[in-house]
Amino acid sequence: MRDDDELSSNKIIHQEDLYGRTLMVGGGSPPALQRVQQRLIHTQKISYFNSADHDTTLTNVAAKKGVCLSPDFFNEDTTGFKRIPFACPEKFKIVLCAHANDKRESLAYFIRLLQKLHK
Repeated sequence: MRDDDELSSNKIIHQEDLYGRTLMVGGGSPPALQRVQQRLIHTQKISYFNSADHDTTLTNVAAKKGVCLSPDFFNEDTTGFKRIPFACPEKFKIVLCAHANDKRESLAYFIRLLQKLHK
């Protein structure tokens, strides 16, 4: 959401906080996020429209056309936006893929670091 949104000071956002808002949804959303989006839409207390991709969604958020839900792995450093956790039971899996022929030491180090952090 925009960092000047009235909800931007919240530590966590609940479903009820989004009532009366417009939610942007996209076809590329992972299944867990699609379930959350559909649950919100089915309340009939939230408007929605489809957004083509993440960049278009950010443009629409900047234009005050709506809000979006996105997993933490989209947590880029973008001025003017604020990411706030959303209360939901779904868990979002993140997978790191690398090409089997990629033998860069920096990649191997990065993978080891992630594995260590995961433990």
